[in-house]
Amino acid sequence: MSDNVCAIIDADFIKYSVAAVGEKRSIVVTHLASGREMEFSNRTAFYGSNREGGWLAERNAGRTSPFTIDEFRIEDVQTPEPIENALHIVKLTFNKILKALGTDQYKAFVGQGDPFRVERSTIIKYKGNRVDRANPVHLDAITNYLVNKYKAEIVTGIESDDRCVMECYGNNNNILVAIDKDAYGTPAKVYNPNKPDDGIIDCDVFGELRRDSKGKVRGHGRLFFYFQVASGDAIDNYKANSASDKKWGDVSAYNRLVGCKTDAEALEALYNIYDQLYPEAKVVTGWRGDEIEIDGSYMLDENWDLARMLRWGGDVFSFDDAVRFYL
Repeated sequence: MSDNVCAIIDADFIKYSVAAVGEKRSIVVTHLASGREMEFSNRTAFYGSNREGGWLAERNAGRTSPFTIDEFRIEDVQTPEPIENALHIVKLTFNKILKALGTDQYKAFVGQGDPFRVERSTIIKYKGNRVDRANPVHLDAITNYLVNKYKAEIVTGIESDDRCVMECYGNNNNILVAIDKDAYGTPAKVYNPNKPDDGIIDCDVFGELRRDSKGKVRGHGRLFFYFQVASGDAIDNYKANSASDKKWGDVSAYNRLVGCKTDAEALEALYNIYDQLYPEAKVVTGWRGDEIEIDGSYMLDENWDLARMLRWGGDVFSFDDAVRFYL
């Protein structure tokens, strides 16, 4: 490894993963009318991943008057380990990353507040599926530790991975350190500390798509970015068919894109996907409660912006810009 290598660390994954692993979590659910309390491991166990499953659905299956979620109060129970344990794990994580990359040079970034993508989203709120989750107890302390000991820069208005891509774009000596799959669709060299055997992957290429042994879609490069736009991201809370009545998912998007050999072919496939999902214009209600007229181009433009990481401050590069650039 060159002495000039610099690790560009998306430290959000460190603060959240360390804070989460350092505490035991559960929820206490109280039926408001009766006062009866029940404990569950998490909200999914109580009402399912889509609020239509879990214990509540099983119980309602045998009732003529089903319970609603509003009839219950949900309280988070968090039992953290000592903060010293969490901070030690942060230190070990940093040391392991730098050792793997053979460098002592790094820059770290942590996000704070809502990124611009929340305002950009109109159909479903960007990362709006996280509102029910209580932050880990030690999250602020770990953030302060990252800022004070490792000089992590606090990023506002954009996300920490945007800032990391800005540092890496056009600089071959900078390596983006991240665990989110978004990183594989950015114009950067990427190292995933959760998959050290993969080494450093150059994602500033057209790239490829594949399915792993569990059927999950993997890949890197621009083709993987196109796949994300064509499918969506459950963690960031956007999806290609969010306002469509057609069934669509990762495998559908993969099948349409995997055979593409050029950006032009992939962009044409991406346009056709959204044209298929939204064959006619229609009016829908957005997450803010306003009525919006949408069509395939509207949805493609929005999800493109939600999926794409910025290369520099104020970077604008729309789907139409890509079409003009690659065709």
